[in-house]
Amino acid sequence: MWIVIYMAQSEDTAKDIQSMLTDEGFLVKSRPIYKNVSDQDNCYEILVPQSEAYEARCILVDKGY
Repeated sequence: MWIVIYMAQSEDTAKDIQSMLTDEGFLVKSRPIYKNVSDQDNCYEILVPQSEAYEARCILVDKGY
């Protein structure tokens, strides 16, 4: 089961977080929240498997997110 651990305010932030967590060895997905909004104006959910959620959140806190 995938769990949302962060809500990014832009596509660039979502890509940065996804890249950072992937580099740390986590499985990561991101998906837009709204269907009829351009990619630049959309918000994104960052998801990881439930078993990795706590550790991924700790990494985000350590990195200042």
